[in-house]
Amino acid sequence: MTIASRHITYNARGIIMPFVLLFTCLTINLTAQTSRIILQSEREKVQKEALNNEEGSDSMLHFNFPPIEIRAEYIYKNKQQERKYSQLYEDVKRAYPLSQIVSSEVKLVNAELDSIYQTKNQRKAYLKWYQKHTYNTYIDTLKSLNVRQIKLFVKLIKRETGSSPFDLIKKYRGGIDAFLWQLSANALLVNLKSDYDPVEDAMIEDIIAKFF
Repeated sequence: MTIASRHITYNARGIIMPFVLLFTCLTINLTAQTSRIILQSEREKVQKEALNNEEGSDSMLHFNFPPIEIRAEYIYKNKQQERKYSQLYEDVKRAYPLSQIVSSEVKLVNAELDSIYQTKNQRKAYLKWYQKHTYNTYIDTLKSLNVRQIKLFVKLIKRETGSSPFDLIKKYRGGIDAFLWQLSANALLVNLKSDYDPVEDAMIEDIIAKFF
């Protein structure tokens, strides 16, 4: 691979860089803390109900569990489709969590642009900082995705945000930048305007519903 082709590849793999802020460690820590708080709260609630029953209450101790969706096994048409499902599962496992975080961060960026960085110069400076920060922090993670996973990532961003990467780049960076990113992505046969259809992408939907 030549230096020029490697440059194109790295650019294409960074197609959604202005919009990705993966606070992975923070998310894990907050989730763990929240889980401990919820478990402690539920434990205290159960203990209190048990104590009330012991004091002569006629009520019975009961638990309310969230509804569980039971899905049938995906029916494969042939062995080739079964292998495709298995491969797709591995790709979704890599790309789907990232697309969820992209969705959260797009909401965060929108909120900050609306409430803090309201002037044109402020917004421009903020987005410039945001792009540089995410690039320096997460470029290695995005480089680890292969072309197949990048294509899936693009579709999942549309699923999670309602907008394609092309639309997001056009919104935040302008139409010229969106066009240039599309040209770079085309080098890897990636379409930043890719749509997501739950019917056509039923296999992806099945994997997300079952495992995520």
